[in-house]
Amino acid sequence: MNRLISLPLAACLALAAPAMAAQSSAYPNKPIRLVVPFPPGGGTDLVSRVMQPALSAELGQQILIDNRGGAQGTLGTAIAATANPDGYTVVISEIGATAVAPALMPKLSFDVAKDFVGISQLIEQPYIMTVHPSVQAKTLAEFIKLAQSKPNSMNFGSGNVTAHVAQEAFFQAAKIKLTHIPYRGSGPSVAAAVGGEVQTLFSGPGAAIPQIKSGKLRGLAVTTAKRTPQLPELPTLAESGFKGFAISGWYGLMGPVKMPKEAVTVLNKAVTKVLNGETGKLLRDRGYEPVPTTPAEFDKFTREEIARWSKAVKEYNIQPDF
Repeated sequence: MNRLISLPLAACLALAAPAMAAQSSAYPNKPIRLVVPFPPGGGTDLVSRVMQPALSAELGQQILIDNRGGAQGTLGTAIAATANPDGYTVVISEIGATAVAPALMPKLSFDVAKDFVGISQLIEQPYIMTVHPSVQAKTLAEFIKLAQSKPNSMNFGSGNVTAHVAQEAFFQAAKIKLTHIPYRGSGPSVAAAVGGEVQTLFSGPGAAIPQIKSGKLRGLAVTTAKRTPQLPELPTLAESGFKGFAISGWYGLMGPVKMPKEAVTVLNKAVTKVLNGETGKLLRDRGYEPVPTTPAEFDKFTREEIARWSKAVKEYNIQPDF
């Protein structure tokens, strides 16, 4: 009797074995490392940590955030470029390290277009022009007049190359001169502005809005074509007399170019679902606009941004000083 029962059981186990093996090897079956190429406290870190819980739940695996700041975001990006392309190391692609830095740093160890595959764009954001409360300017026009009267008497900070290039372009348009002081990320640059080390800077909403609302910094304008809902009182630079001046920051998710298509597809679906849900609302509350895309759309967008910023750096003759 026992023998008769055991034969069907053995047969069932034999049939189930391939399905069980397939299930155990399905992506992802272990934690995923998310390289954030900036220190804690900045926008890339904030967006990553807001998304982390929902993305982990959606994928059924932990998302391990690995902050690797340095060299304007290119250090962490380079680490991801040479990581094992098994789908278990991905990186936040930020406009500066991805599109602007290649124009300023031609000897980078990676080529974004060749070494990475896009997974999805994540968010768009404004840059917010702020000043320390000690600066005797309540409006953008007053700031420009003050700066024109005292060339190079004020410092401006930047936590990434995009903010640096955007400010240089704006200062040229406004015919003012300030001294640049670079920092390792948005968090440190905003801390420097709050502490009075620099008098002004362009910064993303995650780092800037809390300081503006607390009165530790004063907002003057936003760089996007439209005003930001979180600070509706701040005019755009275009509204303030600089017609056509519009710059949006963005973040995305990408991985080493040879990572499996299955991993790209699974991650893209998870990111899209998370950004279209409650996490997307949380990001909007902090000044970020979720903009999930397909992998192909993000690859195309990235290449267009690289070309755009290469042209801008040449047009404004901006030289790296970091």
